[in-house]
Amino acid sequence: AHLGEMVYDHLFKLAPNVTSLFTKSREYMAIKMGDMLCMLVSFADDPDNMKQQVSWLGLRHVNYKVRPHHIPLMGPVFMTVLAEASGEYWTEEMEKCWGIVFNMVCENMSEAIQDGEDYALS
Repeated sequence: AHLGEMVYDHLFKLAPNVTSLFTKSREYMAIKMGDMLCMLVSFADDPDNMKQQVSWLGLRHVNYKVRPHHIPLMGPVFMTVLAEASGEYWTEEMEKCWGIVFNMVCENMSEAIQDGEDYALS
């Protein structure tokens, strides 16, 4: 939950206009964010399944009025939070690996959200 709170704090500093997209409590959203990070770690050795989970996550975010252009904000936010939380233990290798994961997450979520919006319009 603490990492989730850090994510939201950084996100709202970076893009205060997105706060209106978050209608649930900060505590609830922080736990969900922590759950999402755990999901990413749990599928680290199964990239196809990770992509599927992320696509489903993206489709759910259509219901929350998240647009594809919102998603790229999250990669740098996550990277900053993970680096801060890791402190002196954060390495270039960790940054590289997490960067690959978040690029995939952003790409797949944005695509799923766009697909969901396109489907809703057809």
